[in-house]
Amino acid sequence: MPERLLRSIWHNILGGAWSYVLVAGIFTLLWLWWHFRPGGRQRLQAKRVGLPQLRREVLTTVVSLTVIGAVLPLAFALGLRRYSPIYTGLDDYSHGWASTACIVVLMMVIQDTWFYWTHRLMHHRRLFRWTHVTHHRSTNTNPWSTYAISPVEAVVDSGAIILILLLLPRNYMALFIFSWLNTAYAVYTHLGYEIFPQAMSQHWLGRWINTSTAHNTHHARGRYNYGWYFLFWDRMMGTLSPEYETHYSKAGFLAAAAKSR
Repeated sequence: MPERLLRSIWHNILGGAWSYVLVAGIFTLLWLWWHFRPGGRQRLQAKRVGLPQLRREVLTTVVSLTVIGAVLPLAFALGLRRYSPIYTGLDDYSHGWASTACIVVLMMVIQDTWFYWTHRLMHHRRLFRWTHVTHHRSTNTNPWSTYAISPVEAVVDSGAIILILLLLPRNYMALFIFSWLNTAYAVYTHLGYEIFPQAMSQHWLGRWINTSTAHNTHHARGRYNYGWYFLFWDRMMGTLSPEYETHYSKAGFLAAAAKSR
């Protein structure tokens, strides 16, 4: 393997690991605050997360981030760059921040679609144990559950960014914003606490947004709520938990409600 490719893989792994550790660390501080000083929020599940689970998740994450970090450099080495020009400024293929924001939203839509359908596929009984069972060993999630996935699932999930690079005009700023947003939202959905407002699921826009409550239910039950950022596909395909809105209005907010009475 050429030395240049190895360096590219190494730098990509380090960059992904650094951003995840930073984001997960910030969310962990919030998680610990609510864990040891309840009052503003309540755990989405009553049971506690133990040290054996955290150790397993961290070790699994090291492997999965290594795989994820290697996928894109290898894809470019195999020829993806020829079909995926990257524009470096806001004037290339765009006309300012509004266009860049639109590109970021389209990136989110593409990833959410890819994730929904591959996620559902990995839940098929013939594929689950080979692809997705590692992630579902964490039935009660925390920030370090986010990338506790198998190498196979890491490759599948990485397919979203390759699809994005093939389909969209983009620039480094859009990719930068998307990469951090992607990591932050993934950690948020595994937080084990809800940070959005209590009326979120009833709002005309909020009802289409995926939440930590929704994804925590997915881990607890092993079904329903397959989206990443949005609930569009879950609502359209009938895979949203039937109790989601009732659950959201109560789960995680009981401590705050009791405090206000």
